[in-house]
Amino acid sequence: MTTKLNSETRRRIILDGYGNNEPLKSIAAKVGCSLASLKVTASKIGCTRTPKEAAEFRRGFHIPEHKRQDYYQLMVAGQYKARECALILGLIAEKSSDSK
Repeated sequence: MTTKLNSETRRRIILDGYGNNEPLKSIAAKVGCSLASLKVTASKIGCTRTPKEAAEFRRGFHIPEHKRQDYYQLMVAGQYKARECALILGLIAEKSSDSK
């Protein structure tokens, strides 16, 4: 049985979720609404992520401005995956798998 949240509680959960960089699906589950409804509400209260922030959130790492051109060149021309490009450019450290 789901209880209806009042609008202030709903807003607070959404703001906290966006602030803590939680996945949108988990925020929607907490609020008890659909993903589309969550996005509309977040847009109305002004806490949506910019496309650049959303891409960094999906990737899991930040691309500095001075390496952005190289990153996209590797992605498009080299057809590497995002994580492979980050490893090549030294944006993330490679996890060692020595424990075999």
